[in-house]
Amino acid sequence: MGKEFTDGDEQSSDQRTSFEVAFDDYITFHNVNKTSSRTVTNYRNALLPFISWLGESERVVYVDQLRVKHLRKYVSHLQASSNRWGRPFSDSSIRQYALAINIFCHWLQDEDLISSDATRNFDLPKSERKEVPALTNEDFVKLLNSCEEGNKHNPRLRKALTARNRAIVTVFFDSGIRLSELSGLRLGDVDRTMRLLYVKRKGGKWQQVPISYDGFKPLHEYITRHRSYLASLGIGSSSKRDDPVFLNAKGEVLTASGVKRLFERLRDRSGIVDKPVYSHQGRRYMATTQLNAGRNPLDVQRQMGHTTLMMTNRYYSQSVDGLSKSHEQYSPTRKKSEDTSSSGLGSGYYDG
Repeated sequence: MGKEFTDGDEQSSDQRTSFEVAFDDYITFHNVNKTSSRTVTNYRNALLPFISWLGESERVVYVDQLRVKHLRKYVSHLQASSNRWGRPFSDSSIRQYALAINIFCHWLQDEDLISSDATRNFDLPKSERKEVPALTNEDFVKLLNSCEEGNKHNPRLRKALTARNRAIVTVFFDSGIRLSELSGLRLGDVDRTMRLLYVKRKGGKWQQVPISYDGFKPLHEYITRHRSYLASLGIGSSSKRDDPVFLNAKGEVLTASGVKRLFERLRDRSGIVDKPVYSHQGRRYMATTQLNAGRNPLDVQRQMGHTTLMMTNRYYSQSVDGLSKSHEQYSPTRKKSEDTSSSGLGSGYYDG
């Protein structure tokens, strides 16, 4: 247990740790441990306003001044505040901010900078979890049918972009990888012999993620028949191991923002209005579909790169109909044997 601090501790300011210094150390801690840049950004967005509020409203500058009352008052402050769009913070947003602050406080405890009393009786605000409806197979087909893109007066470019879009949609829905993982794919990360994608997971960990034969075919077609044309418009037609897989209409790397904009166009063209349409829906579709079909949850967990089954189960929406169908498929009285372990498509997509 760290030192028990009180407001009356006789410490000079140079012996105490300010929130500003603690925050910088906290970010350094996450950078050293290769926490994803997105997670670090989320911590910044949650903690900097909290630290500013502590100083301005509570005159709390040093970490040893923190009390549980400050955490509760800040939650109350958020509940009475508006976001940057002028709308009240949602319960889920407030809970996420409170969670980030709570994690920071526990790190301060681990560093012996505050006592456990500061957070012992702090309960995270409750938030009703809203289920995001997963896309159906019919929706998936609609998205594939909406992939055609590009100037009609440039059929070569139009074919290349359409093939790229179909590959992106199929990879998301078949493999379940994240947006950052897809946008970070390089030619050397695609193993066409084993049909594996070598992706960088959260926390900087690398993992081989399988993709089915049918799911791999659009990616194979895009890389072998169309990618070189897009590359010739920008980065050059040579194929090196570290070259990006997905390129934009200028032959440059297709960024995560570019993929987001692509899904906005697919949403508008597909006419899907009863469900949200974005890249992460492919991940949800993969998990829900495979779990409903009876795939081992541990295999789905590894496929998604989750550290716990609890995270995987958040994507799961089993119905009685799905349970009946999976029982029918995996009935012990039914025999099925199919060998699709080898693609027969060659060994690689890059030179040398």
